[in-house]
Amino acid sequence: MRDARLPLLLALLAASLQWLAVGCATARPVDPAARTLHIFEGESGEALGWSDVIERAAAADATFVGERHDDPTGHDVQLAIYQDLLARFPGTAIALEHLERNEQATLDRYLRGEITPDAFIDETKSRDWAGDGTWVRFFQPLVDTARENDSAVIAANAPRDLVRRARTEGHAALDALPQPERGWFDIPVTAVPVRSSDDAAWNRDWQAYADRFHDFMSGGDDSAEERARTANVFLSQSTWDGTMGASVANALATGAPRVVMCAGCFHIERGGGTVLQFLARRPGARALTVTVIDASSAELRREDRGAADIVIYGFPVARKPRG
Repeated sequence: MRDARLPLLLALLAASLQWLAVGCATARPVDPAARTLHIFEGESGEALGWSDVIERAAAADATFVGERHDDPTGHDVQLAIYQDLLARFPGTAIALEHLERNEQATLDRYLRGEITPDAFIDETKSRDWAGDGTWVRFFQPLVDTARENDSAVIAANAPRDLVRRARTEGHAALDALPQPERGWFDIPVTAVPVRSSDDAAWNRDWQAYADRFHDFMSGGDDSAEERARTANVFLSQSTWDGTMGASVANALATGAPRVVMCAGCFHIERGGGTVLQFLARRPGARALTVTVIDASSAELRREDRGAADIVIYGFPVARKPRG
């Protein structure tokens, strides 16, 4: 005769296996090589050690780490910085360009152990964020490190459909959206009232960032038509920057002792827009910029001088030719 308890036992076993699947994701250890790379002060070219990086990050309110999205070494450095700051400042938050604010609820469900890693990755459509299967290798370790340390993960970016609308309809149209959409982005600050030399410098830096964006997007075409086209595209770029910069400022305002922001290098390098948008919302805050360059060098290269407060060299990345 069939044991009447068997269905109950099978149900309990299934529930236990599901709990294990949800609850047992663990952050991978960082590659030790990430802490032994060639590191330089971004202006002087002075050689630095890993302890110098962490001391400077510890002295900052927010550390912005620029990445080449498909560079494994850059992501290893991000993880190492985050792990080491967490060890010194429990509760340090990690803010990610790679997740959008409307995905925060799904992210929080994962952090609470309510859904599996695969469910989180699939619901946010993140699995191939920087190429086939890259999420698990590049970004999930940051999320799981925060989860294991009961720290916040900030879905820092604006939804792509709203970013596209910024380009086609302008910021005023976005500003008029109702909730909850209006909470999924921040309109960028484009000028600050000049009350000090720092304010004047911010305005110059923002204009320089806009000009650099035009140069990058136009390929040197400075015609009026091209200026108008790249100005429209900059409405999207600045929406990303405004949202990410505000996300970092909000994380500090809600109690995070430190924040590490991971984003593409253009948002961060040389007075990048995300850093400027953060500073516009937190005047006087201490921001550290770090960039990881996918090249090998035993000294600070001339073309990299001033790219960030700290410049780190990794290794060349083999990329398929475009065509």
